[in-house]
Amino acid sequence: MSGPKYGQILLGKIRRMKLMKELDVALEKRECNALVNKQNALQHKFDKFFEEHPTDEIVSILKAAKKAGCEKSLQYRMLSKHLLRYQRLSSFVCNTEGDSKVLTSERRNSVERYFEMGNLWHIMREEYDALTSVIENRNSYNAEKSSVDNTAFEAVLSSEKVDDLYEQIIEETLSSEKFSEIKSFAESVISSVKYDEETKERILKERLDGIVLERNSSDNIEEIEALTAKYEALCEYLSKDVNASVLGNIHALRDEVNALYAEAEQKTMGEYITDSVRDIMERIGYDIIGSNTVSTPKHTTQKDYYEFSENSVINVSSNEEGSVLFEVLGKSESGEITPAEKRAVKDDMDKFCPDYDKVKALLSEYDLSVTDERTCEADERYVRAVSEEFLSKTEKRRAKKSRRMTYDE
Repeated sequence: MSGPKYGQILLGKIRRMKLMKELDVALEKRECNALVNKQNALQHKFDKFFEEHPTDEIVSILKAAKKAGCEKSLQYRMLSKHLLRYQRLSSFVCNTEGDSKVLTSERRNSVERYFEMGNLWHIMREEYDALTSVIENRNSYNAEKSSVDNTAFEAVLSSEKVDDLYEQIIEETLSSEKFSEIKSFAESVISSVKYDEETKERILKERLDGIVLERNSSDNIEEIEALTAKYEALCEYLSKDVNASVLGNIHALRDEVNALYAEAEQKTMGEYITDSVRDIMERIGYDIIGSNTVSTPKHTTQKDYYEFSENSVINVSSNEEGSVLFEVLGKSESGEITPAEKRAVKDDMDKFCPDYDKVKALLSEYDLSVTDERTCEADERYVRAVSEEFLSKTEKRRAKKSRRMTYDE
């Protein structure tokens, strides 16, 4: 029964576990590399931002305000506080050490610090302008301008509680990408003539409570970051393009990661089967003379061709689900084959039978076995031909050595 032979190669439990561990290690390495690259890129942005946004002017205006006796003003106090925070941030370093779980947490922290940096600079520039006005008014000899005209908020913040609520809102949102939006909302409430002080306090308190609630329920942010790293690692492993529409959508990311991981499992097992069969064929004396890959929407099939005789080659085809085919093919210059050549190939089918039995016997050393085997008798009607021109154009390579892993290891 040495015509075409079809079967399903199964992995043993031990080998499957080892392969899945290898896959997890490979994906973990890719996740870490991706996160480290993101951290390094963000660090470059930090360094560039601080280089392009020095604080010399802000330090100078604070000294001028103190000299003018404005150190008790709201603007001075706020600007001093934010400058100190900004200066501390200037020494922040994006961590690139640890496993993917640690790096994911560090990535979230780094992104928050990045938003905080930009938001701090934005608000300090506003406070700088406001404090400049305070100093100008204080230094004015004009009687109409002798009282401090705190244009930013000193004129409209008529209650200490409103002032405090505004500061808390700023504090809670400095590391948020929604900072400008929330800050504008708070300012519109404070400057509104429609609200009395009690109403302003109530609205700002409600917004502050909402901000705290949003922050405390933001665990999804870290999960999204972790899923994104896994998704990108899987795309790289499977040579797929990243779908931008998936990013940021936690439900889509979960679905994609699960689907791609299952695909990666199949790919890993399929590669092991292919490499193992190549190794076995080499061990029993076959030389690989060509390989090509055929992809369809459902499967990717690896076809390897081995020299057998003057008249024929052995085609070994396998896909990621473990389906395998061993077939003796005739060699022909044109791809056509004569009756005499068919008879010669039919004889080679019989000759290959003992070697096929050797292949099956050696599979156990790799924790592999053949099931659902279907064999055809050696018959001229099963003879197909492959052109020598086609073989010459396929990728020539020897069986891989790096994946040789027998059952005894």
